Amino acid sequence: MADANRPFARTHTRCSRKGRLSVVTDATVTRVLFRGRRAIGVELVRSDGSLGRIGAAVEVILSLGAFNTPKVLMHSGIGDELDLRRLGIPVLQHLPGVGRNLQDHLAFECVWELPSAVPPRNNWSEAVMYWSSSEQLDFPDMFASQAEVARSTDENVARYGLPDHAWSLVGAPSHPASRGRVRLTSTDPVKPVQIDTNALSDPDDLEAARRCVARMREIGNAGPLKEYVKREVMPNNSSSASRFELDEFIRNAGRTFWHFVGTAKMGVDAMAVVNGQLRVNGVDNLRIADASIMPRITTGNTMAPCVVIGEQAADFAKQQQSG
Repeated sequence: MADANRPFARTHTRCSRKGRLSVVTDATVTRVLFRGRRAIGVELVRSDGSLGRIGAAVEVILSLGAFNTPKVLMHSGIGDELDLRRLGIPVLQHLPGVGRNLQDHLAFECVWELPSAVPPRNNWSEAVMYWSSSEQLDFPDMFASQAEVARSTDENVARYGLPDHAWSLVGAPSHPASRGRVRLTSTDPVKPVQIDTNALSDPDDLEAARRCVARMREIGNAGPLKEYVKREVMPNNSSSASRFELDEFIRNAGRTFWHFVGTAKMGVDAMAVVNGQLRVNGVDNLRIADASIMPRITTGNTMAPCVVIGEQAADFAKQQQSG
């Protein structure tokens, strides 16, 4: 997934024995080119400021992630017509779902101080737990990983401190109800987008975060782990701690898991952007193959689902070419 605040960059390099593949670096894709409603290529701007165009013999496939895919669509005239007209971008296809439905796993870190220094021995997430917070659920709605290091947000480090030798549990609710949005900030395609995650805006998400933190504290303070605990560093809430204090910890602890999805979702409703074959609705020869097409975030990490999306897109493209 490309960083929303950096150009999606690549240099011109041939890397196929048959000369069929060219990778262009140090360039930013700015918009999709159309003849009528048919995608015929992309426009890009190179690092020296010069413009370029790349034609597509069969179709165009965007795979820029949950930030930059809707960005390129909107600069191409595909999105909510009111927003596009406000910026003076000609509307090619009104798709109000472009840039909406943004989701992420919001992470919270609980930290315990070690009795003595222990050399790090894993990659931060060799132990991963999934669980259901209610017997009424038939799927896990929480997950957490164990890290042999201590980290937290600046706000909570300032409040609780961070020992030199400590370990963490990093957890998140699996299916947040809150939805964010990606917006254009300018008609200049090199300018970054505005990202509003809207995290914890739904009251159910705050309650889920409370349950997640409670379960991580239960695990970290359990008997089998006592030899690895000198003290609980954060949140270190006693039974008499107020709900306000816990909520303040949660809001200050929240950070991204880098699992952004959903801003060009697949579906059949009015907010859908792509159909079941990943084709962008209302135009021809344009497909999307990245996490932006997920209608709902997956239970855990999004990398493997993105591989599946890419494989499916490749199959669809082969079918298109052979047909």
